[in-house]
Amino acid sequence: MYPRVFYLIMCFVLICMFSCKQHYTLPAEAIKQTNYLVVEGNITVGQDSTIITLTRSVQVTDTTKALVPETGATVAVETDAGRTFPLVEIGNGAYAVANIQPSAASEKFRLSITTAGNRQYRSSYVVFKKAPAIDSVSWEQHDDGVYIYVNTHDDENKSQYYKWNFTEVWEYHAPFSSSYEYKDGIEVHRPAPVQYCWQKVASTAVIMQNTNNLTKDVVYKKQLMFIPTSDHKLGVLYTMLVSQNVLTKEGFDYWTGLSKNSEQLGSIFDAQPSQLAGNLYCVTDPAEPVLGFITATTTAQFRLWVKHTDVKNWQYPLGKFAACDTVHLDRPGVLALLMANVYAKVDQEPFTNDPPYATSIECVDCTLQGGVNIKPPYWP
Repeated sequence: MYPRVFYLIMCFVLICMFSCKQHYTLPAEAIKQTNYLVVEGNITVGQDSTIITLTRSVQVTDTTKALVPETGATVAVETDAGRTFPLVEIGNGAYAVANIQPSAASEKFRLSITTAGNRQYRSSYVVFKKAPAIDSVSWEQHDDGVYIYVNTHDDENKSQYYKWNFTEVWEYHAPFSSSYEYKDGIEVHRPAPVQYCWQKVASTAVIMQNTNNLTKDVVYKKQLMFIPTSDHKLGVLYTMLVSQNVLTKEGFDYWTGLSKNSEQLGSIFDAQPSQLAGNLYCVTDPAEPVLGFITATTTAQFRLWVKHTDVKNWQYPLGKFAACDTVHLDRPGVLALLMANVYAKVDQEPFTNDPPYATSIECVDCTLQGGVNIKPPYWP
C-alpha cells in the first residue's frame, strides 16, 4: 500500500510543478524597440573627471550583446548659473571633462547632448550631492573564501542613498620564464618579460544601500565582493579601488529598477526587458525614449590591498597553467612548434647542467590569459 500512495503523491507534485510553468513570449512592441540613446555616467563635481558614455540600445532578442557607441556627438555639462563645461570625446562613445567646481551649494547641473545626426538631448537640472568619506573597506576570510565590505556614515544624515563602483587589479605569474621567441624563423630576444602580469576588471553590478529608514545615516559591512578560496586574484597581490557616490531618491529608484532588470538578464549592459523612466529627454522629438539617469555628485574613494601572505591556507592557483608540461628541445617536432610560436623555450636555471627544454606558449606568456605585462605605476 505504501509504495502506491508514494507513487500517487509524487505524480501529484510533478503535475503541480509543471502546470505552474508557462512559456513567456515577448510582446512585438518590445522586440522591435531599438536604437534608443543610452546615457551612462554621472556629473562628477570636484577634482575627479566626469566621464559620460553614449551608446545605442539593441533589441531584447539580440544575442550578440555588442554595444553600439554613439560617436561624434557634442556633449557638455551646463549649470543654471549659465556656466558650460564641454566634454572631449575620448573614444568608443566616451566623453570626459575634468575638474567641474560648483560656484554655489545650490547650483544645479544638467547634461546637454547633440549627436552627429543633429538630434538634441537634455537631462533635467539636478542639485549635486556631496558624498561623505569612506570610513574603511575591510575584508574577512571564511571557510568558503574572502568577503570584502565597505563602511561609511554621514553625521548630518543627508546622504541616505549610496551607490558604489570599484576596480580590481591583481598580479599573477606564468609558471615559466622565456627570454626568447622566434621571428621569421630566427630566435630573437623578447622586447619585454611576459612572466608577470596584472589583470584589471571594473565592476558591473549595481551595488547600493538606502539608510533613510535607519535612525542614523550609517552603512556597516555592505558586501562589495566575494572571492572564493584559492581564487587566482589573491595568488600574489590584490587591490580594489572603491568609489562612493550619493544619489537622489529618484536616482536610487531608477537604479533599483535597473538592478531588478539585470537580475533577469545577467548584466546592466544587456538589453532591458522593461523601459525605465530616467531624467533624460529628446528635445528634437519628445516622444523618443532616452535611457539613463544623470546624477551630480562628488566621489569619495578608498583603496584596499590584500597580500597573498595575508590570507590563510591560500594555495597559489594554477588555473589554466595546471597543464604546463615541458619537453626537451631535441624531441621530434619541437623545433617546428617553437618557430611557429606554439611552444616557447624555457629559460635555463643557472648553475644547472640540464638541457634546455620547451613548453606551451601559454605557460610562459601571461598576457595570453587577459592581463598586461606593464606594471601599474602605483604598484609596490
